Amino acid sequence: MAVKFPYAGQSFTIKMDNGLEVKNAYHASENTITVEFLNGELRGTIMNVPFQWRSLADGYFMISWQESDKNTVVHCDNFEKNISYAYYTTMSGDFYVMEGKIL
Repeated sequence: MAVKFPYAGQSFTIKMDNGLEVKNAYHASENTITVEFLNGELRGTIMNVPFQWRSLADGYFMISWQESDKNTVVHCDNFEKNISYAYYTTMSGDFYVMEGKIL
């Protein structure tokens, strides 16, 4: 039996250092995340996608998913320290490295 994500059933707003704001909601019953873009060009876009996760040292979690538009996301998040590091690759080859606060 798979281990349940410790933050399943919870939602978090993340504000990145480049101004991007997203709401990540982890479903309670499965490894699915709902990502809602709160500002920018994708404002109002909502995606429900499966995610993978691994527990790391010191309360960090590596979380990854592929969005419905095929862009890929990897987060290294610490929900207790309210820190998010994100790496985002677009299908066109753009690559973004971001750091943010989990609100």
